[in-house]
Amino acid sequence: MKLPILFNSASGTSPKDPDALLRPLPKELRDRVEALPFGPPWDFDAPIAQAMAAGGPLFVWGGDGTVHHAAKALVDRGCPVPLAALPGGSGNGLVHGLRTPLEPSGALQRLLEGRELRLDLPRLDGDCFLNICGTGFEAAVAHRFDSLPGRGFSTYAQACWQLWRTWQEAGLSWDAEPLPTPATAGRIERIRAALHAAPPALPTAAWSLSFANLPTFGNGLWIAPGADPTDGLLQWATLARPGWLALASEVPQLFREGGTTPLRREGRVRRALLRLERPLPWHLDGEPAPERDRAELSVEPRAFRMQVTDACPWT
Repeated sequence: MKLPILFNSASGTSPKDPDALLRPLPKELRDRVEALPFGPPWDFDAPIAQAMAAGGPLFVWGGDGTVHHAAKALVDRGCPVPLAALPGGSGNGLVHGLRTPLEPSGALQRLLEGRELRLDLPRLDGDCFLNICGTGFEAAVAHRFDSLPGRGFSTYAQACWQLWRTWQEAGLSWDAEPLPTPATAGRIERIRAALHAAPPALPTAAWSLSFANLPTFGNGLWIAPGADPTDGLLQWATLARPGWLALASEVPQLFREGGTTPLRREGRVRRALLRLERPLPWHLDGEPAPERDRAELSVEPRAFRMQVTDACPWT
C-alpha cells in the first residue's frame, strides 16, 4: 500500500505533473507514494483509509483551500494520520509559515524524511482552521478572489485593488483577556518589551482583523509574525488601511520576515468573543465563510497532527 498524494489541478496557476513531482525522488522514496487526482466534492474517506493502511501521512498537493478541506476531514475522523501539505496553490500561506520548501518535489522529499508536529487547532464558531481566519478587508478580498476568473498573485492583487479604496473599518467589542507578548531575540524587540510590559490593548476598530495560528498569509505576507502554533493561544493582528505613500514604503515590509511597520498591530488571546458593529464577511484559511457580526474564537492545544520538515522552527 502506497501513501496517497492528492493533487488538485484547479489549485494555483501552474499545471501539476505527477511524473515531474516524483521523478527527482530517490527510488526508495518514490516507491512509497502515488499521486491521485482530487477535488470537489471533497470525499476523503478512501484516501484517508489508504494513508492509514500505509502508515501515514496524508499528502495534499494544492492550495490553502484544498489543505483546509483535508484538515477538516481529518479532524472529523479524529486525526488518524498526520497531514502533509505540498505547495501547489496561489498563496501557499500554510507552507510558508511552516517553512516547508516552496518547490514541490523538494518539499515532498523533505516531508517524507520529516517529523510529526502536534499543532494547536483553532476554531471560529466551532469550525476549525489551521492557519488564519479573519474579517474585514482581508475577508472581503477572499470573497472577491473566489468570484474572479483565474488564480495567482495578479488575481489576488486585482481583488485587493478593487476593495482598497472603498473598504471601511468596523467597530469592535471584546469579551477576552489580552495576554503579554513574549519578546523576540532581537535587541530592539527586547527593549520595546521592557518599555511596554503591559499586553497590547485589544483594538476597538479594525480595517482588517486576523486570528492567526501561523505567521503568514498567502503570497508570503507576514500578517502575524508573533504567532506560535504550539502555545495554545491565538495571535490577533490588525492592518490599518495604507495610504498612497504607505503602499510603497510600508506594505513591502509585510512581505519580509522580520519586517516592521506601523500598519500592523499584534497581540495574543486564549479565547475571544467578538462583536462587530455590522455583519462582515469572514474567511477560514482563505476560504470564504458567511457574514457574521458575532464570533467566538477558541483553541484546542496540540490537537492536530501535521507532518513538517526539519526546517520547521517548532517542536
